[in-house]
Amino acid sequence: MDKKHFLAKYNISEEEFAKTGMSWQEMMDIYHHYLQIRPDLETILTLLSEYLRKGDKVHTVKARTKDPEHLLEKIVRKRLLCPDTAITVKNYPEIITDLIGIRIMHLFKEDWVSIHEFITSNWEQLETPKANIRHGDKERWVEGFRAKGLEIVEHPFGYRSLHYLIVSRPAKGSYIAEIQVRTIFEEGWSEIDHTVRYPYDINNSILSDYLVIFNRLAGSADEMGSYVRFLSRELKRMQRSHQDEVNEKNSIIRELKETISALEIERQQKEDLKRKLDILEKRLLPREMSRKGLSSVSVDNLFLQQNEDDDRDWMDAPDISLPNGGKIRTKPK
Repeated sequence: MDKKHFLAKYNISEEEFAKTGMSWQEMMDIYHHYLQIRPDLETILTLLSEYLRKGDKVHTVKARTKDPEHLLEKIVRKRLLCPDTAITVKNYPEIITDLIGIRIMHLFKEDWVSIHEFITSNWEQLETPKANIRHGDKERWVEGFRAKGLEIVEHPFGYRSLHYLIVSRPAKGSYIAEIQVRTIFEEGWSEIDHTVRYPYDINNSILSDYLVIFNRLAGSADEMGSYVRFLSRELKRMQRSHQDEVNEKNSIIRELKETISALEIERQQKEDLKRKLDILEKRLLPREMSRKGLSSVSVDNLFLQQNEDDDRDWMDAPDISLPNGGKIRTKPK
């Protein structure tokens, strides 16, 4: 790899590279060593990602080993940021912890709990898991992260994600892998932010303002997703409750019909009583149709029409005379 080409490609000046205190030969030693171990990392990556796909609430898993050139770029920027951190061919796999990188996406914001427990129960944690949040995120989410032992990090650019550094020991060696967990909406925003801004337009105020708005929209979309799921569950619960109510009423009506059949009254009186019960059964029809998916407008119209028909039936029905001289009033007051 040519040094000048590399520095130009990644927008690194000669002066900045000199500040790293590293020679180009040291960089090339790391580069070639990484090319040698990368196939082993790919094997570990495959094993980890396949196992993670089995986790509850996991929607999608993306996995990659770090691009060799991106590794060198990260070493340069890390040396500039932390000049006291020595990076050599022997220790770079422990310093650059995302040589194996895995990203887990989930649909609903609250699904992170299941994934967190799956990760922490299956792998050794190299450090305390971190929850990157945006300033202004709802306190209940922040407290939820704290309750599970995550370190809260307020990200300056509003980046939201849970970060885990795990140690995998499939054989004699040990490998570090970075796992990021986020919702699909958070992933979408992060990908766009990274593509548009990273790493050369990080301080562009115009882009930052619009990306902040975009970030808020992504957060709102997550809240809406969670609410829609809650609403769906609540509607199903209400439907089950209504069906139980209908079944109970039908059972009562059957018992009443059996009771009427056993009464020692005239046949016409029995038929009149049974007709009243049939009208009661019809009153349940609009709600039944609503449960089966008709629109609320059509159901309301049917309900009004049914009420009018029922009222006419009640008005036309004669009062029922009992053998003891009493009467059962059938007309509404």
